[in-house]
Amino acid sequence: MPHVSKKKLEEEQVEDLFLQIVYVLERATKRGELRPVLKQLLTPTEKVMLAKRLAVISMLSQDIPIFDIAENLSMSPSTIDLMSLKFETGSYSELIKHGLKRTDIADVIRMIETIGGIMPPRGKGRWKYLGDSVKKDLVEHRLRKLTEKKKKSKK
Repeated sequence: MPHVSKKKLEEEQVEDLFLQIVYVLERATKRGELRPVLKQLLTPTEKVMLAKRLAVISMLSQDIPIFDIAENLSMSPSTIDLMSLKFETGSYSELIKHGLKRTDIADVIRMIETIGGIMPPRGKGRWKYLGDSVKKDLVEHRLRKLTEKKKKSKK
């Protein structure tokens, strides 16, 4: 958990600082420099914390059970339950509407659920995922071989 100073700021100061963060991030996004700015701005702990929060919200939006979310993300069920209450009251509606694309997040969730892509997903068709992965590897291997043949034939 990131350390927060015990010295409180006034509400207006907090709002001004938040608007400044938004302004910096918007400018970085327009310039295509968001990734390096976030790398410099966030500590490793903050990166993990934000990534887990986004994953929880995404998983809740896909009706994944609280216990499964907690287990997959190594979080306590009570934390997920609190976020679930916020989710149900619409606290994350703007984030879901504008920030989380179902297809991108579904891939991330699949990776989390399968231990970083090592294990096949659970349920019907779980080995299809592995088959697709093997097919992709075969295609890449064939393309490399063809490229090598073309290089040799040019010499």
